[in-house]
Amino acid sequence: MFLHQQSTTPQLIPTRFLWRYGGNQVFLCGSFTRWVDTVPMQTVEGSPGLYSCVVSLPPGYHQYKFIVDGEWRHDEAQACLPDPMGNVNNWIFVKAVDAQSAGQVPLNLNRPSNTSNVNFVRGEEHKRSAPDGDTDMETSSSAAESSMLIIGDEVSFTRQKVAEFLSSHTAYELVPDSGKVIILDTQLRIQTAFHALYEQGIPAAPLWDSVRRQICGMISASDFIDAINKIRLSSAKSQIFEELDAHTIATWRARKASQSPLKKLVWLAPEENLKNAALICLKGNCSLVPIIAIGGKSNENDKSDMRLLHLASLSAILSFLSRHFKSSMVAFPLLARPLDSLPIGTWQVSKDKNGDKMQRISKLHTIKPNTKLTDALNLLLEANVSSLPIVNDRGALIDIYARSDIIQLASDSAQRHH
Repeated sequence: MFLHQQSTTPQLIPTRFLWRYGGNQVFLCGSFTRWVDTVPMQTVEGSPGLYSCVVSLPPGYHQYKFIVDGEWRHDEAQACLPDPMGNVNNWIFVKAVDAQSAGQVPLNLNRPSNTSNVNFVRGEEHKRSAPDGDTDMETSSSAAESSMLIIGDEVSFTRQKVAEFLSSHTAYELVPDSGKVIILDTQLRIQTAFHALYEQGIPAAPLWDSVRRQICGMISASDFIDAINKIRLSSAKSQIFEELDAHTIATWRARKASQSPLKKLVWLAPEENLKNAALICLKGNCSLVPIIAIGGKSNENDKSDMRLLHLASLSAILSFLSRHFKSSMVAFPLLARPLDSLPIGTWQVSKDKNGDKMQRISKLHTIKPNTKLTDALNLLLEANVSSLPIVNDRGALIDIYARSDIIQLASDSAQRHH
């Protein structure tokens, strides 16, 4: 059981929860489980569609919700309250039981009991006026829970829940019901390829080798930056875009391969679970990874039959996670914490004699409005960042320059030359 009593545990009141609207599997989740663990609900004998469970709760306000066949639901017939994120939760107020009537009372899990020692959560029993604001509810509930629950730290529980969820879903679920995918032939000229990326509003695209008849790699804004830097070293400034227009993607890749091995194509099979998909994106340092189906029924390993389904990304995986839990993001306690309390980005919180304070753990790369474009491009590659804040002399943010912005430069040049 996920509820553990400490030696100083406050009085716990057996509270029965009822779900009366059917379903194949019904679970209860709430502030009393820190929105992490779930309590399975059992069908009530002789009452089709009725589910019941009993949870021992400390006196005070509690919020809760039902998970019916994988979907978050609240009971509109019971007291409701929006949380700070705009989601609607049910709430109850558990009354304390005086010492004279606090004896052990057997609970009938099949039918609602009339004993006064059991709080019932069904219909009008809890249709009281809502408490004055979320603050009182959170304070009362959190204080009780902090002395009642020992369920580990937020990071561990959030990591566990996210891992379990992602492991049970596949990359195929990221593929939209309808849409388009852009793939560029390696026989295209480099400048035309980047103009196509700009026109389609995409930061990268897979490459198709028409000779070998397979997807052979990806092209992105980083490749354009790399090409400009290499041509700049061997050509006059005015000839950079003419030189770019003289190369196809295939000849440029061959030129790069003669200097150093090309980066292998990182891709996902549709059956890959989303946890592995996220790890592949991180380990490969890839912002976009193609989802590719290989082979057919006769030969599942036939690489000459490669079908591009979609482009996966970490942001797409996070969006998928968010959509599934949009009704109750508090199921992940870590996500409710402020950014400045987490060791992410370039800052972290450290404690000193005067309390918490922020300290920089990595360099924040910035540029100024008068920074040369070539210097900004080099910094994007060297620092391995997707964008650079543009600051004034006082260090105030005035704009952001991203890798994808360089694609517009290629597009403008292509339009001037064609």
